[in-house]
Amino acid sequence: MSSYDQIQGFEYWNTEAWTEFIKDHVLPLHDSTSKLLKLRDFILTIVGTSGKVTLSEVERRRNDILPFFLGGIKEDGEYKENSLAKLVRLVLGIYINSEEWVTLEKEEGLRAFNYVTVKTETTPFLEFLKKLNEIALRIIKLVGIEPKEILESEIEELIHKPEELLEIIKMIYIKCLHVSANHNYYTFFALSTKTLLFKHLIIAYPRLQTSFNSLREFLGLEKIFEPRVDEAEVKRGYTIWGHLKGGLCDSLYELNNIIWENFSNESIKSVFNYVSTSLRDLKSEYAQKIQQKLEEIKWKFPTYIEMSYSYYYRHIYTITGPILSQHRYDVYATSDYPWSQSRSEIKECNISLLKLLDELTPALFLGIRSFELKISNEGLEIVRR
Repeated sequence: MSSYDQIQGFEYWNTEAWTEFIKDHVLPLHDSTSKLLKLRDFILTIVGTSGKVTLSEVERRRNDILPFFLGGIKEDGEYKENSLAKLVRLVLGIYINSEEWVTLEKEEGLRAFNYVTVKTETTPFLEFLKKLNEIALRIIKLVGIEPKEILESEIEELIHKPEELLEIIKMIYIKCLHVSANHNYYTFFALSTKTLLFKHLIIAYPRLQTSFNSLREFLGLEKIFEPRVDEAEVKRGYTIWGHLKGGLCDSLYELNNIIWENFSNESIKSVFNYVSTSLRDLKSEYAQKIQQKLEEIKWKFPTYIEMSYSYYYRHIYTITGPILSQHRYDVYATSDYPWSQSRSEIKECNISLLKLLDELTPALFLGIRSFELKISNEGLEIVRR
């Protein structure tokens, strides 16, 4: 494991640098998602959520939002490529039944506006927006940044210039890329400190050695395990630090995961296709990168711990001082939880806790996702994901 002190622009020890990173990348995410969510709320004040408000009523109340429901519908009821109505449905979950609209439009003597109603639904992209907005707000408040108020005039501008929706979506896409652990060392810091020995924490981030006590509260780091040994240096070095729930690192870790999961979602991609022709699966990219890194350093999962790639497993160890003294090994035929058990063994063992933690650290530091480590004063658990 090497030091990250020489990376230009990455001042992990500097609270002002963290604040600038959040101001540059997380704040725009909050502003952009807030604008889209406020636009949705504004439209809902006109169309409601009952699904009973007709286009005739919308026309009477605010006829300038009609293109949000009708823009880009073809004669067969399908959406044209880059249709505004389709985009509004995917992003905001507000739409009309386009096939019903086309059918009624063809009926002589009927006015389709009187019968077609505006509907609402929850879409994957809308849920993505809400989650991004929620976590981004938490992060900016943690560093003392006040969120920007979205003015009614900004919403009116979007209604009169709906093409601006694409600029907002593009901003969200770009900032998600920039804030991800794939591209940002501050987010990588949060990823690497999810479960990390103090001795390795200060190897990777040496300037924490002298400022750790003052920085850990700002970063939201907490002690999650301290070995029961007498030697002070060993105790300190093998103490495991992790994330305080709702703290800065925990929130950045959560934000990164939300981005990773949604960038591989086809429904999310269908929205980003409006603004980019080369969409990226950030989660897969990162997994490939760390696998290459682990191969470079010749890291292997400890051979004295059985790991089957054909089944799902869970190792549960009893911790006795610096030793793992008892081992329960559960093997399951499925990844569903609660799992359907196929085999379980309990036996005495004699494994060095300190050695195991040292050997697992490179994978934990890089954020490998093939297994999860859980540890407390009572025991240690390894679960294959």
